[in-house]
Amino acid sequence: MSFSKIMAFLSVLSPDSAVELASGEALGADCAVARVGSWPRLLTLVAERPATGVVLDSELLEGEGGADRCESALVELATRFPSLWVVLVARPSIDPLTLFRLGRRGIRSLVLARLEVVHLGVVDAIRGAVSTSTESLVTSAFSAYLPARENRAVRLALRGAQLGWGADELAVRSGLTRAHMSVRLRAVGLPTAGHLLVWAKLLHAGRWLSDPGRSGESVSRQLDYSSGAAFRRALRNYVGATPGQIRAQGGLAPILSSFGTACGIEPTTTGDRSAA
Repeated sequence: MSFSKIMAFLSVLSPDSAVELASGEALGADCAVARVGSWPRLLTLVAERPATGVVLDSELLEGEGGADRCESALVELATRFPSLWVVLVARPSIDPLTLFRLGRRGIRSLVLARLEVVHLGVVDAIRGAVSTSTESLVTSAFSAYLPARENRAVRLALRGAQLGWGADELAVRSGLTRAHMSVRLRAVGLPTAGHLLVWAKLLHAGRWLSDPGRSGESVSRQLDYSSGAAFRRALRNYVGATPGQIRAQGGLAPILSSFGTACGIEPTTTGDRSAA
C-alpha cells in the first residue's frame, strides 16, 4: 500500500479481515481504511498520513511482543498522538490485569470493543470513539448556530480535507452544485465551498499540531500541502499565526476561535483534549 496514494483517516492493525470490514461499515462510504500488518507500519502511517483513529487488535499486538505489548502500545499512542481515538479489540486471550492497568491509566480516547460478536462489537466501539474526533468536536461547537444541512456541510468538509476532495466534490457530496452550495453557506455566515475546505484543513492541523509525535512539516504532508511553506502561508493568511504559535496556544482552540470569528459565530466549548 503506497502512502502517496491513500489519504486514510482510520488505521487498522489486525490479522482479522472482519475487523477491517466492520471498521469501514462503522464510518460509512465517505472514508478510507488502511489495514496494516505491523506496529512499525502503523506508527509510520499515523505519523505521515491523516489518520484520526486507530483500531488495534490485541491478538496481533500480543503476538508481536508478549502480554505487555497492548499496554505499552496504547500508552505510546496516547503519549505521542493524543488526538487519535483508539479502539482496542480485546480478544478473550488478553490478560485481565492488562485491562485493569489500562483502566488505571485513564486514556480518555480509548474504547474497548465488545467481542460477543466481533462485527457488532467493533462497529459499536468505533461509533462511540468518534465523538472525540476533530470532525465531531468542530461540528458540535457550531451545531447550535447552523441549520442541519449547513452543519453537515462543515462535517463533510472536515472529512473531505482528509480525503483530498476539491470544492466540486464537496458540493456533489452535499447534493448541490458548487455555486448553489456556496450561496447557502454564505447565507448563514460560512465561507464558500473552496474556503471551507481550507478552514477544514487548518482545523485538523490545529488538532494535530498539539501531538508530540507530529511536527509542522509532517502535518503539512498529512494535509497534502505542496510544501511546509505553503502550509505556513495558509495558517498566516487565515489565522495569523505560525505552527509553533498554534501549538503553544493549545492546538485546535485558536483555529476554532478564528474560524468562528470569520463566520461571525462564537463556537460552543468543545471539550477538546488537545486544548485542555
